[in-house]
Amino acid sequence: MNHYEILGITRECEFAALKKAYYKRARECHPDRFGNAPEKAEEFKLVVEAFVTLSDPEKRRQYDAALFSAPAYTVIPEREIIMDTEADDTLEELIVGNDPPSNTTLFTFFRDLEKTYVFMTSREARNYYEKRRFRTASRMYERLVSLAPTNILYRVYFARCQTELGHFRKAALHYRAALAIGSHRDPPQHLLRVHEELRKLKRKRLPWFERMLNLFREEQNHSLRTPEEEMIAAAEREMSRMMIAEKKKLEQKNRKQLK
Repeated sequence: MNHYEILGITRECEFAALKKAYYKRARECHPDRFGNAPEKAEEFKLVVEAFVTLSDPEKRRQYDAALFSAPAYTVIPEREIIMDTEADDTLEELIVGNDPPSNTTLFTFFRDLEKTYVFMTSREARNYYEKRRFRTASRMYERLVSLAPTNILYRVYFARCQTELGHFRKAALHYRAALAIGSHRDPPQHLLRVHEELRKLKRKRLPWFERMLNLFREEQNHSLRTPEEEMIAAAEREMSRMMIAEKKKLEQKNRKQLK
């Protein structure tokens, strides 16, 4: 049986129906109801695995590609990694912010997944984000950040939502917070993707500053050019100047015709 069959849902199932199906199946086979019978523990484990995979948009795309595509033409999409490794991503979402007891294992954590509000909310928020419903996703991630302020993933996704909504200052604040949290981990998290997203955000916030930096870089590289490269660069600058002048003339002509 595949994950969809285990949960009794269709491939087109949305998150709300997926969560409802998971709760239904979890109640039907939870080991606590059957004296921790080994066969029920195994069944429950499959139910949880199905939900964890299908509730994550990226894992679901990977699973669907492997399950439904013809083997000769299957292209499994690359999974996005925010932390330093995929394992770090998984542990960050499952553990950080959920405040489990010290003796909790991943298995017992999964056993209690239906009671884990933070994890469920994070998966719901991720689905809204994937559908580009950034306002709804932003409200949920803001709630998650308040519940789990040291969770890097929630900070990053909240920053992404704020960027999409044009709230660049708030986005930068949470990107920097994520980097600060990562630097205090043991071992420290390098978070190269987060650094890159913050750099891109700065270019959006301060385009004039980025243009100044580009001019500065051009001046630095100027002395390294060969005579042939300098001649090509001068020709490109002149061509650009002529195109801009021609565009201005055309705009002025159009304005006169409109009058």
